[in-house]
Amino acid sequence: MNTLLDICKRSLYMNLFIVAIPVISYMIHNGSSAAVALVWYLLLSLCIPWAYVSFKISTFGNANRRINRIVYVVAWAAIQFGTYKLIFLGMNLDWLWSLPAIGRDIIFLGGMYGQVTVILVIAYLISQILGGQNE
Repeated sequence: MNTLLDICKRSLYMNLFIVAIPVISYMIHNGSSAAVALVWYLLLSLCIPWAYVSFKISTFGNANRRINRIVYVVAWAAIQFGTYKLIFLGMNLDWLWSLPAIGRDIIFLGGMYGQVTVILVIAYLISQILGGQNE
């Protein structure tokens, strides 16, 4: 199987768990619901994939290559920092807030999936450059 497709497929499965809790917390809390959802998303987007890549049987593609856990954490931190800089310090999001709630929710869900997938792809590429392990 193509490595990129394999990472996207596994990211989809992980995101079922990563995204569900923040979305539920966003729906049941009032007032600080966005902050609660953000904290849960950040925690889960770090912990679930990190735990997944920690298992020796967690390999990607036909070559059965692994992602280094430290590289995953570094990639996660870099992408979170880049997202913060882009969204909160450099991008005009007026168009997003003018959308109906369901439109914003779909964009946020897609963004959360995309972010975890990009982190896994970057971590995979860096792990291979640094001499990733084969199973």
